[in-house]
Amino acid sequence: MESALYIVPTPIGNRDDITKRAIDVLNAATLIAAEDTRHSRSLLDMLGIGHKKMISCHDHNEQERASMIIDEVQSGGVVALVSDAGTPLISDPGYKVVSICTKGGIKIIPLPGACAAICALSASGLPTDRFLFRGFLPVKNKELGETLLDIKAQSVTVIVYESPRRIKDTLTVIHELMPDRPLCVAREISKLFETFYRGTACQILEVLNSSDNHVKGEFVLMFGPDKEQSIDDLTDSIKNSVAELMPFVPAKLLSKVISDISGVNKKSLYNFIIENKDGNKS
Repeated sequence: MESALYIVPTPIGNRDDITKRAIDVLNAATLIAAEDTRHSRSLLDMLGIGHKKMISCHDHNEQERASMIIDEVQSGGVVALVSDAGTPLISDPGYKVVSICTKGGIKIIPLPGACAAICALSASGLPTDRFLFRGFLPVKNKELGETLLDIKAQSVTVIVYESPRRIKDTLTVIHELMPDRPLCVAREISKLFETFYRGTACQILEVLNSSDNHVKGEFVLMFGPDKEQSIDDLTDSIKNSVAELMPFVPAKLLSKVISDISGVNKKSLYNFIIENKDGNKS
């Protein structure tokens, strides 16, 4: 197997979800960098993979571990980077390691695999053409409020992670800030009690409050986009910018850029630009 740093996703609940390619890399690895070595050894035992050289790699030692990984790969080794569950770096350690290794000229090979955010989004019923992943919500009330206000203004689907201990309190705040926002809450993705709750914050809270069983496990919380803005909602400054750019930027490209900024439907913007271009010509 090619000498490189392999980013290896592991199951997020159902151990049958590990890929054959991931197993092949773990078998070939001369070094495994794991978020929790005890957890990863248990996974290797389950897969029937024999003893492997393994080092811990977490938020507090990534700088040091990156040097060890670079040395291993430069010596012809195969290094597998794994987290406790899901794809490394996605709300898990690994960013510093990968960043340092890329700067050190180390080849990085990512493997496709399990990711709670993407699994939940695919079954949410919310728009999937554009989305924003925010990781875990802040714990402190002030930062949480600021983050939720930012999410409120988004014109794309937003995905966050939340703990079972805080999910009901978070939904209560969401109800106060955006009572009509469509939500989807996914619990225990890929596990026996996988459940999806859809509706407003108030509607989902009613279900969660009906039984303690509803608040067990890990949660993915998804916000539908803010209601689509209309042409009339464009600020004067954006309208002025459109007018200035129309002679120089193709209508298709300009409508896409302004749509991404404003949340206004791209087709409506395109028609608006074409009409105004024609008007300017006359």
